[in-house]
Amino acid sequence: MWGLEVPCKSQNKQYSATFKKAIDKSKIIELDRFIFSIGIRHIGQENAKILANYFKSITKFKKLFDPSLIKVELSNLIEIDGIGETQIKALEIFFSNKINLDVLNQLAEILNIKDVTEDNKNGKLKNKTFMITGKLHGISRAEVKSLIEENAGTVVSSVSKKLNYLIVGEKPTKRKMEAAKNLKIITLDQKQFLTLLNKTS
Repeated sequence: MWGLEVPCKSQNKQYSATFKKAIDKSKIIELDRFIFSIGIRHIGQENAKILANYFKSITKFKKLFDPSLIKVELSNLIEIDGIGETQIKALEIFFSNKINLDVLNQLAEILNIKDVTEDNKNGKLKNKTFMITGKLHGISRAEVKSLIEENAGTVVSSVSKKLNYLIVGEKPTKRKMEAAKNLKIITLDQKQFLTLLNKTS
């Protein structure tokens, strides 16, 4: 992982060696891997994928490098499922570090950072909508959301007649469960959802 938050100048050589090794290994990298690899605190692989799907390209992601644009961009991120205040604060701290910005700009010039391609529009979950309630085991909500979208499904934020499946974990929201029952929406536990994708839990 490329940790860019450099606390003091004495560590510059160490980070430079890490960057060179990473760059020599591969100059072609997907946007989500790039975001994850630069080592922003609280930004894991799934958070990185969510951010990549939002920004779509390194050109748009670089808006976070610009002090005149970052506040607007960060305020927009709060609306994205899977990105919370903790992640947004971490992004703000990371991109306020001048050393981080200098290194990122150099990396953006050297690397071939691939744009995000459109999700499979003919996947197994095409035209199906999902919502998640309750705690899941061994998989995050962000990961489930990615699985759904990768298979052409859609994640919605409320229970309505347009909802096809409610994925239910531990301690689900009672209101959502009652609404789903009243609307005769199909409920799936975690194992049933994974089976729907021909996956094993």
